[in-house]
Amino acid sequence: MTAPAPSLRKLYEARLVRAFPLVPDATTKHFEFELPGGDRFAFRAGQFISMHLPAAAGRAGNGSDDVRAYSIASAPRPAGFDLCLNRVAGGRFSNYLCDLPPGGSIRFEGPFGFFTLPERLHRDLVFVATGTGIAPVRGLLQELFAPGRVTDREVWLIFGVRYPETILYRGEFEQLAAGHVNFHFWPTLSRAPESWTGCRGHVQPHVEALCRDRVGQLDIYICGLKLMVDDVRARLKAFGFDRKQIHYEKYD
Repeated sequence: MTAPAPSLRKLYEARLVRAFPLVPDATTKHFEFELPGGDRFAFRAGQFISMHLPAAAGRAGNGSDDVRAYSIASAPRPAGFDLCLNRVAGGRFSNYLCDLPPGGSIRFEGPFGFFTLPERLHRDLVFVATGTGIAPVRGLLQELFAPGRVTDREVWLIFGVRYPETILYRGEFEQLAAGHVNFHFWPTLSRAPESWTGCRGHVQPHVEALCRDRVGQLDIYICGLKLMVDDVRARLKAFGFDRKQIHYEKYD
């Protein structure tokens, strides 16, 4: 996912309401922003925004804003949105955001992207994510299972991380699975402890096992680092999946 080139699109201001760590070492955080003054920001679940850090704060060095793209980690709500991101060692933008206190604000533009659900679902759904690639998927799942909305489609989430304590939003997804018999949560650990009874290794073989015999029956949404996304896409295409059934967002 790459931030769009600077444009004349409207710049919004978002105020941080709260933030909290999602993993024990606090390197991955959840952020909740709202737009002050009754302003409204319309977006679709799965889209992303471009955040602007002024040159003075970001030390961009060329007098222009530092711009970074982040997936929205929530379904639409009237005046706000969530983000989920890693603190990157030496990263100007991630450290600025991770150190932003409640009440602090930042400018952004958008929304951008087409990693979204259709108005009408034609097939069952498989979501594949690794790390913070779960961010837009969380928004899509919130939209799918919003209070009052009913879907008879089967929905799977195959989510790859290293350790049990790094399963982002684990409680939310387990609660979703407990409340909806058609939602299947498959957390997958590449460095699982002996006591782990769930999926092990990387997400690719589990995607294969689920999808190999369901060509034409599934729409698949993939988000994460480029190598994983490209590998999953190649495997699905080899099985005979049409490119229109494969939706993806890649992180650098």
